[in-house]
Amino acid sequence: MAYGYHKCNKIFPVCPFCNVENFIEKHCGDVFFLNVPATMFFFGSDELKVKKEFIAREHFRNINFVAETSCNFTKNVMDNRSHSGLKCETEIQKIGSADDTPKPLTKKILKEQICRLGGEILFGKEIATGTILLHLLLTVKIENKIEEIR
Repeated sequence: MAYGYHKCNKIFPVCPFCNVENFIEKHCGDVFFLNVPATMFFFGSDELKVKKEFIAREHFRNINFVAETSCNFTKNVMDNRSHSGLKCETEIQKIGSADDTPKPLTKKILKEQICRLGGEILFGKEIATGTILLHLLLTVKIENKIEEIR
């Protein structure tokens, strides 16, 4: 990969434990993946700065947040099973409700990330100017589906 440009111009933050990379490539072609547990960004300001600089340097225009309905983090929270101790599980518990099923909870997770990352802290200026476009993609591998959430 040459610095300053990535040929696919699309970056996909995905949970490394959901194994959606091949599924996404099958549907979307050549893309670049960024591993983020449960696709929930919880990085310190220094690490966020590095990620933002990387995205700018490589000229990624489309950031496609992917959340899989069968994510183990989501399932563990819904089933009240023991947790890994990662912050994403605590956040999933906060935004979820007892009535949630995997699909609605996964949608809530995606929307939470747009609120968090769309703010001025990370991509607010870039979104406002249209330099970066954020997309929410809900995947259901078992049904071979990708649904864009608006």
